[in-house]
Amino acid sequence: MTDISAPPTALARPARLRGRGIADAGPVAGGLAALLLAAAAALPLLPGISFYYLQIGILVFWFAMLGTSWSVAGGYGGMHSIGNATFVGLGAYTSTLLYVDFHLTPWLGMAAGMVVAALTALLIGYPCFRFGIRGDYFALVTVALGQVAYEVANGATAITKGSQGVPVPYAATPSALDFQFGNRTQFYYVAMAIWLVTVIVAYRVRRSHFGFQLLAVRDDEIAAARGGINAPRRKLAALALSAALTASAGTFYAQFILFIDPASVFGITLSVQIVLMAVLGGMNSYLGGIVGALILVPASQYLSTTFAAHPGVDLASYGVVLVLLTIYLPYGLLGLLRHAPRWRSVIGW
Repeated sequence: MTDISAPPTALARPARLRGRGIADAGPVAGGLAALLLAAAAALPLLPGISFYYLQIGILVFWFAMLGTSWSVAGGYGGMHSIGNATFVGLGAYTSTLLYVDFHLTPWLGMAAGMVVAALTALLIGYPCFRFGIRGDYFALVTVALGQVAYEVANGATAITKGSQGVPVPYAATPSALDFQFGNRTQFYYVAMAIWLVTVIVAYRVRRSHFGFQLLAVRDDEIAAARGGINAPRRKLAALALSAALTASAGTFYAQFILFIDPASVFGITLSVQIVLMAVLGGMNSYLGGIVGALILVPASQYLSTTFAAHPGVDLASYGVVLVLLTIYLPYGLLGLLRHAPRWRSVIGW
């Protein structure tokens, strides 16, 4: 008699996985997506567009990259990290130090930073998943990771210059090879391109065999393991991919601001902002990051300007928003569409 209590040795792969997405939702959804992308691409071309609005547009794409990257692990895999600023800092410092000290193009530095961040995620994730650390305990581990990374960056003055930070030299003749451009319009399009790549990766992961296994692990890890899914391995892969994508955004930030220090790229405030971008938009969707960024970035700029005489008010508002989301909108704004079949396909829920 077959022992049904024993887990199968391998999960039978279905002949074809039908992960629904924009392509399945009809020409209306595809046309709407194309229209929104065209509008975003045309923004810098508007006559008289101010520097300020271009700056906000770039920050929207940057935070959307971070929110979407977080969703790969936090939304699909249920690994709610509150320390993703660690990977931002690793990407920023790796590419910047290679550029400043060894004159290596930041594009290669970006790749190196992504590798360093992915390896760090594997180093931290392996013992966590090996010994069953998950949920709130995993979140606490990531908070501790962020604090350790901040203290190391702050104390390793011989390498990172500590709290004084590292200025990125501006080339006399800006070139794409140096990841430096003559105006904000070019930076805007680079930010948009990197965001698009991040969204495409998140979209493909969501519709892949790996993505469906990751969702199964998130929803019921024990049942997934009994179905033959190697849960720790899937979670490690998702965490490493999320870290690598986050690190690429760190490189962009360093070249855009031309200055990095531990407080700006390793701080807990940035980690909380990243989580909020994904949670507000809808962490289970590859579009959640951009929806959250479109709302929170302009709101943050408005609050920081309005309450400039009262520092900390804008940051305190993030805590209020997080509490309200947890209570009243746990699935985010896109989660309101999760019961509508056509829109569910569009948002990739």
